[in-house]
Amino acid sequence: MKKLAIGSAVLWCAAAACHAQMIPAQRNPLFNMKINPKFNTTINPRDNASINPKYDTEINPAYNASINPRYNSSLNPKYNSSVNPAYNSSINPKYNVELNPNYTSSVNPKANPGWTGLYCFDLKGDLQGFLIRASDRIILLFDKDLTWVGYAVENGGRGYNIFDLDGGWIGYYQGNSEGGLNRFTVDGEWVGYAS
Repeated sequence: MKKLAIGSAVLWCAAAACHAQMIPAQRNPLFNMKINPKFNTTINPRDNASINPKYDTEINPAYNASINPRYNSSLNPKYNSSVNPAYNSSINPKYNVELNPNYTSSVNPKANPGWTGLYCFDLKGDLQGFLIRASDRIILLFDKDLTWVGYAVENGGRGYNIFDLDGGWIGYYQGNSEGGLNRFTVDGEWVGYAS
């Protein structure tokens, strides 16, 4: 039993060290409790109603049409080509290599230790991907393997609406007090965060 416990501890340390090598400690929620909603209640929507769309209708697209892309066409890439990477090459990393971490090391968090974008995590604190700013209103979503998987459009309500590459609305980000974002499904379920 003692060998099993030691082996588990070694594996956990190895996994944490591998995870830490890619993310600077001050930006890693496993090492910095200030950016970990599990330990910082001010950035946890379960503990802070002012950042929880279930309790604050101003930040809930289901109750606030001005931040809902189904009702506000300026936020919807299916109706506004300026926020749709399929029609706006300046925000499309396939055509604008300055936004593509596979070709531009300055926006590649794996290659640039001074990278300033946001890391995306699930609720356990496991790395899911990265956010790269494409413009004042658009952020691009990449998975942890640097594959472009979606984009988000600023909604004017302290957050961003998230779309898949086909322009389907799949969720939204809302800001928190530490300069990060909490991720919610379209139905308002908290599923992750970016810091």
